[in-house]
Formats: sequence, C-alpha cells, structure tokens
Amino acid sequence: MATQHKNNKIGQNPNKGSYLTKENWEVMKPFVHFAFKAIAVIGGTLLAIVKLIPKALEHKPADEKNDKVIKI
Repeated sequence: MATQHKNNKIGQNPNKGSYLTKENWEVMKPFVHFAFKAIAVIGGTLLAIVKLIPKALEHKPADEKNDKVIKI
C-alpha cells in the first residue's frame, strides 16, 4: 500500500476557510456592540461626574488681614 505524505507548513491549515471568520464574527457581533455601548455609557458618566466636581478656589495669601469687625 502506498501512503501519501503531505507537507504541511507551519501556520497554514488547509482545512480552515474564510467561512469560520465570518461565522465567528456573526457570533461575537452582539457582544462587541454591547461592549462599545457600555464603554460609551461609562465614559459619559465619568465625564459628568468630573464636571460636577467644583474647581478649587484661588488661595488668598495669609498676609492679607481681614478688617471685618464682628460685634456681639
């Protein structure tokens, strides 16, 4: 009996076709879509929180005296 030896090269799989890539994308597409929307919502929330944080007021020098008189 004669046996046939195929020379397989590393990184090349003759059994795989482009249909697997398309099939994988069709399966993963909803998850990718959800991930992008979730990242957008989280980013928008973080921006809103940062905008709500009050800015630090300028510090007045300690040399400046307060001339206000409080009467009791």
